[in-house]
Amino acid sequence: MWWVKLIVIVLLAAAVVSLGRALMALVRNEGKEGKTMRALAWRVGFSAAVFVFILLSMMMGWIQPHDVNPTTLYGEPVQQQGD
Repeated sequence: MWWVKLIVIVLLAAAVVSLGRALMALVRNEGKEGKTMRALAWRVGFSAAVFVFILLSMMMGWIQPHDVNPTTLYGEPVQQQGD
């Protein structure tokens, strides 16, 4: 599902933009106005939204997790330790 990937990419990009806004507010010494903390709070929110959306997508069957320990590598069986 291409739209799931698009949503994840947009949310991650929003988190990066928010992190950049926090950096710029910090550099411009606007921290006393709360802009830095607000931007960092948005970044945490976007990151949490990505995590929850990925979990929801897996539960709904929109995406399939792949095996972290592959049994084949380039078409050849992988030798496990102890075999």
